[in-house]
Amino acid sequence: MSNQRLEPPDHIRRRSILRCLFEGVEGLGVAVCVLLSWPVSRKWLKDWGAIQAERESTWPGDSLVDSNHKTVTRAIDIGAPAEVVWSWLVQVGFGRAGFYSYELLERLVGIPVVNVESIVPEWQLLSVGDEIVLHPKSPGIPIGLLKSGEYICFGESPETRDAASEETPGRSWSMYIEPKNASKSRLILRSCIEYSEEMSSSEKLASWFGGAIDFVMEQRMLRTLKRLAESDGSH
Repeated sequence: MSNQRLEPPDHIRRRSILRCLFEGVEGLGVAVCVLLSWPVSRKWLKDWGAIQAERESTWPGDSLVDSNHKTVTRAIDIGAPAEVVWSWLVQVGFGRAGFYSYELLERLVGIPVVNVESIVPEWQLLSVGDEIVLHPKSPGIPIGLLKSGEYICFGESPETRDAASEETPGRSWSMYIEPKNASKSRLILRSCIEYSEEMSSSEKLASWFGGAIDFVMEQRMLRTLKRLAESDGSH
């Protein structure tokens, strides 16, 4: 998306300083525990919260990588209608509502993100081809697939990637909302990463470290979206 801002407009409610600090301390503790235990805990945390059917299902965003890929599926139950969850989810991104994760940790590693805690009408529309920015100095990631109210899938299909990215393993990252009834829904995060048996030791180490950090940030994202949707006064 263009015109990404470092700070939200004055009328938009951002996360409180107290919550940022409290969650930041929590995040540091979680990160240390996860990194130290990842060789063992990865087996249970890789698909945190997801049931067998969700792990084994084929999801729309899986088509954005080739058939030789590994998957990570995480999920959470939310006591709010799917349309309410969507209104929070569709705002994700740097210069938008942030990533609903550990803002303090993101800032410590140089990402000046602001997590917003209100629904913003001008951030309610996304389309295939739009890009979501992760860092102000990095290129955005494109939306490869989108169905309003149901899912957003980031990534490019193997057929449309440019030559410069052919040597880089493809990856998709997707968010799905499944309604359970009129007042409950399920939020699912799904990552698909192409892999090769010829990965170098440094690539394997980076993948190992990245997997642990992804869990730390994604479980907080899921929990924050649950909190915001369940406390939303529109339902």
